Amino acid sequence: MMGLGGQSYGNSLIEACGGRNVLCARPRYPETSLDEIRSLAPRLILLPDEPFPFDESHTRVYSEIAPARVIDGKLLWWYGARMPAAIRELSVLLGEYR
Repeated sequence: MMGLGGQSYGNSLIEACGGRNVLCARPRYPETSLDEIRSLAPRLILLPDEPFPFDESHTRVYSEIAPARVIDGKLLWWYGARMPAAIRELSVLLGEYR
């Protein structure tokens, strides 16, 4: 499976919103596994609905590791005019898990 690494817009956005990406030391979009994610002990797993269409059925699998939430993929992947809304929404969401 693919994760969100440190050299990406999504990682920068998560950090700007007060979060910490457990894959931040990895390249942009690293290959990862459930075992690796489990070993990194995340507090929250974000499952964007794009580019891969995660849905509520995936939360059952990932919730065995940490709370998992399906989010609008535009929050992590689309920049430009969508940035202010993404910062607001992600800041609130991440604040719930600090």
